Amino acid sequence: MIRTSYGKLAIPLLLAVAGSPGTAQVPAAVQVDTSALSRLIAAAATVNAQVPERLKAYRTRIETEMSVVVLDSGGRERTTQIEQIASDVRWRAPDRYDQRVIGYRSQSIGPTFSLMSLFGGWTIPTLYGNRLQLGLTSVSDPNTVINAARRTLAVHPLAENRNRYYTYQGGDTAVTLFSNGRQVPIARVRVTPRADVPGDAILFLGDMYLDADWKQIVRMRGRLVEVHNGKVTINAGSRIPGVSGASFVELVNVEVNGQYWLPAFQRTELQARIATFGGFRTIVRVVSRFGDYRANDSSWAGPQPAPGVLHTLTFASSGDQQRFKGWERPIGAASSDVYYGELDDLAPTEWRATPDTKRLRFSPRTLAEVFRFNRVEGLYTGIALEKELHASAPRLYAHGSVGWAWAEQTARGTLYAARVTGRTTTGLRVERALAQTNDFKLPFSWGATLPALLGSTDNFDYLDRVTGTAYLTRSLGLQQRSLIGIEFGPGRDRAVQQNISRGLFANAGEGFRPNRGIREGDYFRTVAALEFNPEISGMFVDRGMGGRVYYERADGGLRWQRLELRLAARREIGPFQLFAHGDAGTLLGTAAPQVLFELGGDEGLTAYDYKEFAGDNAALGRAVVGYTLPFLQAPIHLPSRLIIPGLAPGLAAGIQAGWTEISGPAAQEALIELGTQINPATGAVEPLSRPTNGVRASAEFLFTLFNGALSTGIARPIDTHGAWKFTARMGQGF
Repeated sequence: MIRTSYGKLAIPLLLAVAGSPGTAQVPAAVQVDTSALSRLIAAAATVNAQVPERLKAYRTRIETEMSVVVLDSGGRERTTQIEQIASDVRWRAPDRYDQRVIGYRSQSIGPTFSLMSLFGGWTIPTLYGNRLQLGLTSVSDPNTVINAARRTLAVHPLAENRNRYYTYQGGDTAVTLFSNGRQVPIARVRVTPRADVPGDAILFLGDMYLDADWKQIVRMRGRLVEVHNGKVTINAGSRIPGVSGASFVELVNVEVNGQYWLPAFQRTELQARIATFGGFRTIVRVVSRFGDYRANDSSWAGPQPAPGVLHTLTFASSGDQQRFKGWERPIGAASSDVYYGELDDLAPTEWRATPDTKRLRFSPRTLAEVFRFNRVEGLYTGIALEKELHASAPRLYAHGSVGWAWAEQTARGTLYAARVTGRTTTGLRVERALAQTNDFKLPFSWGATLPALLGSTDNFDYLDRVTGTAYLTRSLGLQQRSLIGIEFGPGRDRAVQQNISRGLFANAGEGFRPNRGIREGDYFRTVAALEFNPEISGMFVDRGMGGRVYYERADGGLRWQRLELRLAARREIGPFQLFAHGDAGTLLGTAAPQVLFELGGDEGLTAYDYKEFAGDNAALGRAVVGYTLPFLQAPIHLPSRLIIPGLAPGLAAGIQAGWTEISGPAAQEALIELGTQINPATGAVEPLSRPTNGVRASAEFLFTLFNGALSTGIARPIDTHGAWKFTARMGQGF
């Protein structure tokens, strides 16, 4: 037995897959190139056509992460679901493959189904042979007798009839590796489908890396495209207008026993792009690492497959899966090692700017541009259009939206032009917006549309803001997960009022609260911001540490300087989950009511009332410790092959501590401008919000399900005597 470690490998192996299943047909013969490259390809085809005679079987352990990722408007990843799966596998020549799931754990922002419901297999046992298997197999394929004629296979770049489908370029040594004391020259070959392929086929497009000495495949990087009647029918594998998809697979081989190349790392990435929403993408990512190879070991502790079954997928008992402790990496680590942008050069052509995309097209950046609902505007409907002005680098495009607030009888919208050069974006923007005054907001805090419409709950306060802005942003880091930006330009704030009393449903005597006051005026606004790892926010399941520094200045009829700092961290230690999130802010000099810091209710300190506290200086800290109980963690198998994550019950305890301060008469005046109320006990007029007069804290105790995706419990103030309040939430927010 050999034990290998697969961390940062010398060269990653990337294979991209896109397109729908099809049947490969053999077109007419074409002339074969006799160049040195052609001789290299011919030799590699001969070697790879068959599994090496010395390799009869192998056993290995695979650790897999399946995740669902969404991209924010800045193209940064936010992970909504992660499943970590440990499997024992056995492969027997030439094509028998048995997989048994022996360990499972998951995290998500809400109840969901397991991605294992969609896939019957998620790894490729070898790259030997002259047909390509897809990185993911159908859920109906395992444990059944499969007719080889109907298996979903693509024409391999090393197939016997390869020259009828492909052209080749390159062949020079790209890098030299050292493996088992051997110097290994690696040759890179660019593989491109021919333009004149007749019939139907699934073809490979991309790069293939070969061990130039042994002529075996070490790395592949590409995409599969579907050809129908000699034409590429759907570059991205989707027949839904405006929606396209691509499946990318990253495959890394390792030299085993100094004799053959077997899988070390595999990544399959299914990306769906919705052009209607400005290229918004959702991603299903599957990352697997192989270890503990035992070559020519065909022993097997799992169920023996039936005759004729090539691929089996079975599951250990729920108890065995829950007792599994052999995890090599923390949950989430494998997914965070990779980044969607690494595959952009392989994306379908329709994802890039082309003459077709230069036409004016409907393309909202967020749903709020075309539909929203709140107590000021009532129902807002709009239209958003975008046009490419210059497709090649540097990219230049224009975007505009306009809509009507039906209850407020007001038009709002935005118009901007942006220039993208590498990681840097510059632009000009003119906008009239219904801006929020809430503080310390989590990502994707776009407004109250659904709670307001369905539950008459609108926990935001608003103002009408008109701005003209010049801006510059630049992404930072290898995976571009950090961002620095500046913007400046004139602005104007005007007060708005509540125009509707309730949404579709409201309890008797309940409805929307009045909108809070602001100070009206004109100003020149300057902003500088730095974000690092903003996906670490508490709202999603990404691990690590993140932060944000934000400075805003207004000069003119309205004046303020506002400085904010945010730090967030998330980590798992065995069955424990640790979350922490801290915000702090201060106003330097003059205060205006719309930039005061407000805390309470949804704005932190959940045991207190909505925005009960305010000040020109504020801090808010939140921390949660969760423990997943050691039972009911295994995935649950339902009828129709549906699998859901285990109930994974747990307990959690959290504390929230907040502080606000009114530093002087100017801040006190701004506090009164937010609004006043009559104290029922004394009859005195007092501000809606008040300083905390020290640190206020609340504690919560929760019962959780699905590893914290659902929580319910109780909360109460702990800095003073107070009643317990029921609390519940869905998601990982803290």
